Amino acid sequence: MRWWVFLLLPFSLLAQESYFNCEDLIPQNYQVSYDADKVYYWNISGGQIISNTGNSITIQWPDLLGTYIVSVYTTRFGCVGDTSYHEVTIKECQYLQLFFPNTFTPNGDSYNEVYQIGGKFADKIEHIIIYNRWGEKVFEVDGNIPWNGEDCQAGLYMVSVFVNNNRYIRSITLVR
Repeated sequence: MRWWVFLLLPFSLLAQESYFNCEDLIPQNYQVSYDADKVYYWNISGGQIISNTGNSITIQWPDLLGTYIVSVYTTRFGCVGDTSYHEVTIKECQYLQLFFPNTFTPNGDSYNEVYQIGGKFADKIEHIIIYNRWGEKVFEVDGNIPWNGEDCQAGLYMVSVFVNNNRYIRSITLVR
């Protein structure tokens, strides 16, 4: 008499995925086929488990660069069964995230009193120069230091920002 043994892997967790840390990552769901006779054991190498319902899990990944592994194995009647792995890679943002406000109002009302560049990569700013409409330098600093527009007239200005040996130029309107 011959016996044939078939091992079926019911898992859909044999894959890879990548995310970019350009913005907050949304929680991700991972699920494997359900079998009432099995117990599911999940392991993650990073991130935080938000929910675990046996055969599915929801994870909040960190925005830190790296490769993280999701794995799940089952037991049935006390014996270790199928194992599945899923690789998640968090990569550096492909584009620079800076927010350049186009207007500010240093008029003493406590709203928009200074001009400051924002965004996820604002702390990487190396140098800022602000020019008036005649091309004269009115403000220059190393780093992302706010400009209060002191001794400057209302009107159009240009800001030149240096980040990672790249130059970005935008216009600013100073309103009094």
